[in-house]
Amino acid sequence: MSTRKIITSITMVSFLMANITLLSCQNNGAGEKEAYQSINYVKVAPVVRKDFASYLHFSGTLFSEKSANIAPDVAAKVLKYAVKKGDYVHKGDVLAIMDSTQFVQAKAQYESAAKSYRRMLKLKETKTIDQQTFDQVEAGYIAAKAAYEFMKGNYEVKAPFDGFITEKIKNVGEVYMPMSFTPTGPAILRLVNIDYLKVKLRVSDKDISKIKMGQKAIITVESYPDQQFEGKVSFVSQEADAMSGMFTVEIAINNKDHKLKPNQFVNVSIIIEEQKDALVIPKEALIKKSVVFVVNNNIAEKRIVKTGIESEDEIQVISGVSEGETVIISGNVGLKDGTKVLIKND
Repeated sequence: MSTRKIITSITMVSFLMANITLLSCQNNGAGEKEAYQSINYVKVAPVVRKDFASYLHFSGTLFSEKSANIAPDVAAKVLKYAVKKGDYVHKGDVLAIMDSTQFVQAKAQYESAAKSYRRMLKLKETKTIDQQTFDQVEAGYIAAKAAYEFMKGNYEVKAPFDGFITEKIKNVGEVYMPMSFTPTGPAILRLVNIDYLKVKLRVSDKDISKIKMGQKAIITVESYPDQQFEGKVSFVSQEADAMSGMFTVEIAINNKDHKLKPNQFVNVSIIIEEQKDALVIPKEALIKKSVVFVVNNNIAEKRIVKTGIESEDEIQVISGVSEGETVIISGNVGLKDGTKVLIKND
């Protein structure tokens, strides 16, 4: 055989071997790719049993129903304050002393009328005065006593209930006028009781039928991020606002520890339904509202479930899964029954 024919044969053999090797590599690569693609990575969560509740979520601002702008009933100068801003006072405590001129006059008139009245009582007993004269003296005494008590109540301004002094509106030496106009109204002090607070909510027509008197509510604030405060529905309006169509609902909160403050912004979750010892899964596990996948020996098993009440992130499962089983919460979209899965740890 000639040298040229030998070289040509070797070249053809090399070409064939290269193509076979390339084809083999391509087939192996496709197999590896196919094997890689057949692995479904998923994240899972356990089916748990616990007391579970469904909520409606709102936000609002706290207020105190027991608050008052404190003022005397007559024009007078502030002579002295018995309290400071921020003080906690009890009902009946003296808060301020006002100008005593009118009080002194009323006291003098009352004491004079009281003496005359006592003399007339003795004379009446001995029948030395007529009934008409006695009646006139008695009427004068009653009027003087009422005037004295009225002025006494305005000379010493007292707390009508327990609470905190949140503001001093008039300084010592300033004259209070009942008809004066200020942002807080005519007053010398502001008194606020924060033992019980309320929050007013605006509820849509869609949700108002779910809210009833006495329902429990959970209140949270940014200043105490790890604490929940309990309240109750204390008022449900039977009439919608004519302009907005919204209903007013009020939540009452026991605030004996004084952690919450009036005008503070709060988040409110009203519990509209509770289930004891319920089976619960994350909402992420649900597909088309009634399908979940349970992992059993690394195989995805399709289940049809019946659901109950739900919260923002979880939902009750009435049937279809059991406590302790593992449901897929990520990687379940497009998954088929019987598919092999690999659980991610992160």
